[in-house]
Amino acid sequence: MGSTFLGGFHLYTVYFKEKMKKTLKKIKISSIDAKDKTFIYTFPVKIDELRESIKKVSLINPVILYEYNGKHRIISGLKRILAVKSLSFDTIDAFVYESGSISELEAFLISIYDNLSIRRLNNIEKSKILNKLKKYYNLEDEEIIKDFMPAIGLECSKKLLYGYFALSKFDNNLKEHIVIRDIPIKTLSLLASVSDEKLSLISEIVIKLNPGLNKIKELVRMVDEIIEKNVISVEKFRLDLGVDGVLKNDKLTLSQKWEKIISSLRKKRFPMWSKIEKNLLSNVSSFNLPKNMHFRYPPYLEGDKFKIEAEFSSSDELKILGRKLIDISKTKELSEIIKLI
Repeated sequence: MGSTFLGGFHLYTVYFKEKMKKTLKKIKISSIDAKDKTFIYTFPVKIDELRESIKKVSLINPVILYEYNGKHRIISGLKRILAVKSLSFDTIDAFVYESGSISELEAFLISIYDNLSIRRLNNIEKSKILNKLKKYYNLEDEEIIKDFMPAIGLECSKKLLYGYFALSKFDNNLKEHIVIRDIPIKTLSLLASVSDEKLSLISEIVIKLNPGLNKIKELVRMVDEIIEKNVISVEKFRLDLGVDGVLKNDKLTLSQKWEKIISSLRKKRFPMWSKIEKNLLSNVSSFNLPKNMHFRYPPYLEGDKFKIEAEFSSSDELKILGRKLIDISKTKELSEIIKLI
């Protein structure tokens, strides 16, 4: 039975909830196959807080299981099962679907529905769901986009779908950092576009220094450009940059480590920048700008526009500023600056 038959994900889950027969039973923990991840996408799987809660008030909500070859597969409740197992429980309350009463896809959809009813899914979990629907359950892109992406809080977009597919390449350390920081999909797609070799270096810096989102974008762009431009291996680049020494230096704060690494990157990316900036500032200085007027230029002259900012509180001040702008426009120094871009 396809999801389109029922008109989409919502009706699909309502149908299961009301019509599918499940029985509340006490199930032996030993009969549950916790290694079977067919219906599991929870990430990360941490049970410490849940374990303490169960110790105090016991288990409140039954898990959901599926009978299969004399064992029980987990549909929903992996962390609860691992927690009670660590507390040496012999049995657990569970809603059980009998073997053959539902298909694997239906069981997976029940798992999604059950989790959505009690919590928000993170980006890694959404990626796992979409990848399972595509690779394990063999659904077409169009069906996933139309029926499932809206249900897990995503807009219907093929580009977005493939962005989430790509997150599967990340290792667990980076995935955990992504969940903790709640990094948006746009930045994650940028990370996913990087080759595996470059990603190993970038992810280590991101995890250890915890930079902001704009800094992550700058890091990805500069590492990619420098390695491609200089045609060097990531390992040699890493040694030249002195990444290990900076990251292991306990005398530096996280922000100081970041500044050292990004400063080294900028010098490699713009080897002539120091000389260019010195000449640029010399030309700007010749303008003799008043205190209420400022000349701005794009970082490393990568943009194509300069900017002059001014403040005034009277029409007379504005006239003075206007005359100053006209004077600047006639200078050879301005012509030299404009040539830089």
